[in-house]
Amino acid sequence: MTVPHNPPTVCAVVATFNRKELLADCLDALLAQTHALERIFVIDNASTDGTPQLLRERGFLDRPELDHVRLEANRGGTGGFAAGIEAGREAGCDWIWIMDDDAEPSPDCLELLLASEHADDPFTAALCPAVVLPDGTVDIKHRGLFRRRPRYLPREEYAPGTSPRLEFFTWVGLLLRSRVARAAGLPKAEFFIWADDYEYSFRVREHGELRLVPGARIVHKDVGQAYENRRSRFWNRLTRWDLDPVPIEDFWRNLCGVRNYLWLKKRYERQSALSAVGTTAQFMLKSLLYDERPLRRLPWIVRFARDGRRDIFRTFGPREWSAILRPGKT
Repeated sequence: MTVPHNPPTVCAVVATFNRKELLADCLDALLAQTHALERIFVIDNASTDGTPQLLRERGFLDRPELDHVRLEANRGGTGGFAAGIEAGREAGCDWIWIMDDDAEPSPDCLELLLASEHADDPFTAALCPAVVLPDGTVDIKHRGLFRRRPRYLPREEYAPGTSPRLEFFTWVGLLLRSRVARAAGLPKAEFFIWADDYEYSFRVREHGELRLVPGARIVHKDVGQAYENRRSRFWNRLTRWDLDPVPIEDFWRNLCGVRNYLWLKKRYERQSALSAVGTTAQFMLKSLLYDERPLRRLPWIVRFARDGRRDIFRTFGPREWSAILRPGKT
């Protein structure tokens, strides 16, 4: 007698902040999945752009599987994912599917992830679809190995039918086994934003393997990240790098990244103080080469790198950072 195989249950987590139209596209894509979701948790980081009204007007709140979880304050991307994973663990599903509001999975994305041979392997901790840009090009920055630094998986590794092992992921489309989420704990909310996915990757890997499923695809619109200037065009042509400058009004995010990266290097690689100086110098050099008004940024890079080494987590949001940038402020 053949025992019927129950299909795995999946809940989705979408972290959002002030991007209601992108959120609507993401939710439409989730509701169109060929493998239906049990629950969808929208973690709203106290949006001020009318997100709740849009969800109500477009009928999303009428869907029984959708839960709108509005946080009292903006906890950053990391805090949003922490709240979402906590809700997902309590939902009792087999898997938790995690993404930002600017992600849009193809209709068969979840079905293909679950059809992977590694989905049935209990040693698999998480599965990752290929992240693609709106033009269909694979965005390699989201998956790879971590050997002293992130090393992106090259495009030739995305061959159909393969399932390369990974050492880090970003949040874009991560399919996390629920029991692993319970064992690994929640993302480190005090990170607020950036490098939090690297840190969580390390913890998840303690409970099993990470695998890429290249046939499953999720579009990442990456809104607001594309930016270049004359300095970046010059250095990228000369060095064949692919680095981006950062407008100074958005540099607070990079400072979070510097702090968090130095913290995880110390925590997981036992980086020495001397080596940390070298890592900090690399951040400073990148700013000198690529960013406008770099000299104003360098002291902040040093300060936040030092905070990371000292386990100090203070974050300037956009309002606080804007106040700092006013004439006469340091």
